[in-house]
Parts: sequence; structure tokens; C-alpha cells
Amino acid sequence: MKKIVLILSKTQMNNNQVCIGGLTLNGRYVRLLDTQGNNQPENTDFAPKQAWEIEFTERANNVAPHVEDILIQSRERKGSLKASMTIKDFIEKRNIPIWRGHPDELFDKLIQWTASGSGYIDKNGGVPNHSVGFWISDKALTRKDYKGVRYQYPTTSWRSIKFKGLEKPDDTIPAGTLLRVSLARWKSFNEGEEPKCWLQLSGWYDLGNQSDEVDDLPF
Repeated sequence: MKKIVLILSKTQMNNNQVCIGGLTLNGRYVRLLDTQGNNQPENTDFAPKQAWEIEFTERANNVAPHVEDILIQSRERKGSLKASMTIKDFIEKRNIPIWRGHPDELFDKLIQWTASGSGYIDKNGGVPNHSVGFWISDKALTRKDYKGVRYQYPTTSWRSIKFKGLEKPDDTIPAGTLLRVSLARWKSFNEGEEPKCWLQLSGWYDLGNQSDEVDDLPF
């Protein structure tokens, strides 16, 4: 199968790898893995806001909510968004849902929260049908680091989301900013513990001009 894919995020992983997330022109979320099912190397030339023509196969035995995984067979750079279109324009044109307001709205309202404010899903609480999505917060998020860069949503109950993108972290992300959120892979930290997928912030987009390239595509 061959599709044009707009790269949306580049997220830091372990073992010198990055997770590359994108969206096809018909609005499907994809995660770009190599032919062996591995994440991309840290020095990959994939970058947010680029467009690529990707020939791929589906990864066998995807486990929900991580249903986006595809295995790249070949790829060709095709440019970027046309200069007049933002990422927000691109996803709204394709009727991609955007969660708005409080972080409790994320992932079909299935996110549970620890006492320290970390969000997660588990099988007992319900599993959403995908592991990535877009969110516009109704309040500014404030950086407050703890075991890495984190952003807090102002509320009487702790809501703190770990940042895993590669952009330079800002002290504040203004209300109304388009954010990309995701769920990490299933993981247990202790023996006998129920596996969880932890909520993370993959990146954000300003609402101005998203492209500084001349090889624009008519998206």
C-alpha cells in the first residue's frame, strides 16, 4: 500500500531511537516503523511538517490502543504543507476530532490519574480505539519538571503530563494551542502489576504559518 503521509511528531524513545507519528491524507493516524517493526533511528531525516510518499505493510498483531503501526517498505520526500495552511487547518479539513478543554476529556474520557497527577489507561478502565490524538486546552499549561519535563494543567486535582517531544520546552504553553498527545506502550514497572499506557505530550503547533519551505503541496 502507498500513501502520502504528513509527519506530525518526533518523540524521544530509549536506545537512541525516535517515534515518528503522522497522518495520511484521508485522515488515518500512522506510526512509521522500519521493516523489522523498530522505531526510527535518532538521526532519521523524518521531521514534523514534512510530507512523504510511503509504501508500507500493516504491522501484524497490533495491540490496541497502538493500532497505528505500519512497516515502511519504501519512501520518497514530497515536500510540505502549502504555506497558507496550518496543521490545524489540515486536520480540521479531514474532520479529525480535536479534544477541547479539560484533560479529563482525552481519549474518550478513559484517562485515569495517579495522586501525583500522571495520566494512564489500563484494561480495567477501558481502552480507546487509538493511541494518539489532538487536544486544545482551555487553560495555559505550565512547565514544572519532575523526572523529566512535565506540564501541569491548573486544577484542584493534579494533572501533570510528561513531555516527550524534541522541541525546546517552553515555560508556558498558552491556552488555545494545538497539542498532540499520545499513549506510551503497555508497561508494568513492578512484578505482578497491571500493565498501563501512560499519557504523554508529543508536541505542539503554533497557529501561524507552519511551513518555511518552497516545495509546497496543495493539501
